[in-house]
Amino acid sequence: MAVKSNGLALASRRVLSDVVTDDLRDAILSHDLEPGIRIAEDGLAIQLGVSRGPVREALLRLEREGLVTIERHKGARVASWNETDIEEIYSMRKVLEVLAFEWACKYATAEDLLAMEEVLDRYFKLTEKQRTPKEVSKLDLEFHSAVFVAAHHERLNKTWEILRSQIHALLVYTWSKDEKINKTYLPLWGTDHREIVEVIRGKQMKKAKTLILTHIDRGQQRTTKHFAEKPLPKQISSEG
Repeated sequence: MAVKSNGLALASRRVLSDVVTDDLRDAILSHDLEPGIRIAEDGLAIQLGVSRGPVREALLRLEREGLVTIERHKGARVASWNETDIEEIYSMRKVLEVLAFEWACKYATAEDLLAMEEVLDRYFKLTEKQRTPKEVSKLDLEFHSAVFVAAHHERLNKTWEILRSQIHALLVYTWSKDEKINKTYLPLWGTDHREIVEVIRGKQMKKAKTLILTHIDRGQQRTTKHFAEKPLPKQISSEG
């Protein structure tokens, strides 16, 4: 008996590609997949127990996010960044966040401010042991994404979505390499970001711009100091 097409197969494929994308992104951000490592579609599909379709879709998405590079006839490789890449990422971040903060100061609603405070509440509920680079960097990106939502600027938010995964990768790596940051900055993260909420709440546009530029400059300095990657000749294959 023939099974009628009702869209369920397509929906399942879409969901499966989402799962593969999320798993791959997490592996890259946590450096379980090191920068420069080559990703073989067949081997990864076997490893994950899926067909090549969801793997290919996931790689294309991660290429748009800047976490993967795909070369014709060579396949995919986890992105590896140099000093120029870091400079480009942070210069873009400055432009985007200054605009986001300006618009958030003008258009943020009580609901938007509540979303930022919710992220802060989750941070303050973490124990000192739980405030790891991985966990705090995740909250950091959620908080800044909430600012972009509060800007109510659709095109700006879409541009941020492309860049945010690259920033996340830089944060996780940098913070995990710097014990000084773990001991001094991570405990202060909540206080620093609460100030941002109050500046936006008070619609202090000039102060918001100064605050975010100082914030990003500190991050860039730490990243430039600690982020040194060299592509690896490894490959994900069906043999492990």
